[in-house]
Amino acid sequence: MSEGARDETDALARCVGAIVDVLIDESRPDLPPCDRRTVADYVRATLAAMPDHFRLGFRLLALAFDITALPAHGHRFSRLAPAERRAHLEAWRGSPLGFRRSMIAFYTTFACYGLYSLPRAQDRAPVAKIAA
Repeated sequence: MSEGARDETDALARCVGAIVDVLIDESRPDLPPCDRRTVADYVRATLAAMPDHFRLGFRLLALAFDITALPAHGHRFSRLAPAERRAHLEAWRGSPLGFRRSMIAFYTTFACYGLYSLPRAQDRAPVAKIAA
């Protein structure tokens, strides 16, 4: 993999992980870090399993989402504090532009699916991966 492709993949992974983290905080703020990583890995695997024409669009949207935080917050979304991340995500969620709202809805759907695919605490065995 070329250095440029690796940087893009790392930036995408950080951005998706940060998006998922904000979404988890909305419903399960007490979720342990290992489960948060499992859900983020599930969402990333879901993106990786998409057909090329969809995957490319969602990659570009995620990278645009990450970069559009710069003017308002001075940093990429993936490097913001939790409150600033929430504010940026809410701005896209409430945007008049449909593609922004749809992107957040996409990540919300798959983060929720990943969350509710985790075993319940009472019958819990450690989970390393959720099938994508």
